[in-house]
Amino acid sequence: MTGDFMSITLEDVEATLAGESEEVPGSYTDRDSLLYAVAIGMGKDPLDVKELDYVCETVGNRVVPTAASVLTRASRSGANPVRDLTSKMNFVMLLHGEQRLAVHQPLPPAANTLIGNKVTGVYDKGEGKGALVTSETLVKLEDGSPLYTVGSTMFYRGDGGFGGNSDGAPVPHAIPEREPDEVCELPQRQDQAMVYALCGDRNPLRRDPGIAKKAGFDVPILHGLCSYGIACHAVLKTMFGYDQTRMKSFDVRFSAPVFPGETHLVEMWQDDDVVSFRTRIKERDIISINNGRCELG
Repeated sequence: MTGDFMSITLEDVEATLAGESEEVPGSYTDRDSLLYAVAIGMGKDPLDVKELDYVCETVGNRVVPTAASVLTRASRSGANPVRDLTSKMNFVMLLHGEQRLAVHQPLPPAANTLIGNKVTGVYDKGEGKGALVTSETLVKLEDGSPLYTVGSTMFYRGDGGFGGNSDGAPVPHAIPEREPDEVCELPQRQDQAMVYALCGDRNPLRRDPGIAKKAGFDVPILHGLCSYGIACHAVLKTMFGYDQTRMKSFDVRFSAPVFPGETHLVEMWQDDDVVSFRTRIKERDIISINNGRCELG
């Protein structure tokens, strides 16, 4: 036992991987998709027509693809193997390692959806070395047509040593060794975490200075998925001319915390139909998002 958490067993893992999730209804409105675009920094220039397409419904109805990370909300609970397994794990020691997105069709501004979750892998790094949990959530429109799939890799630092396999975890996408083809500089706001929290992630580590200090930070840190959205903003702007219909996937690995108000330098490389990217924080010259891969359609 670690604190108040029961250690997971190999039997827990095997049962989870063999389990079926219940598809449950969900929904989101245009308020959710509009708020997300503002929360990741769009609309700062109220006369930028290409960004107005994402933040003003009388101008356009485009939705940032990575809004999928906040629009996946069920209207009721159901059988959920992801929740059932991770409820036994030590969330205090949790790190969000990777985020993935596959876009099956452009996201509408509002939709009624069907949501299903599954654990795709649990990888034992060994006693004292933690465990990786990979999961996927498939979201469909209410007519049954696939809309998008979101995936993640979570690193539970306190849950290794249960006797599972260590092989088969996702391999990071390799960034080209040449100089970037493009760099997009996106300064951010000091109050950005306050706005992004309204998208649904109200973790006080992102807003409460007292809790941030207890976690070892001088000030609250920005949501990792907000940085993920900022990277998507940069790629949309620089490589897609703001045409979100061409984006088919968007995968990243998180590598360092980010503070609100910092400047994101998104470095990009294009090779055929793949854009590789990473985010460098200008003020501290550190890489906060690495191994980024975006597929064009």
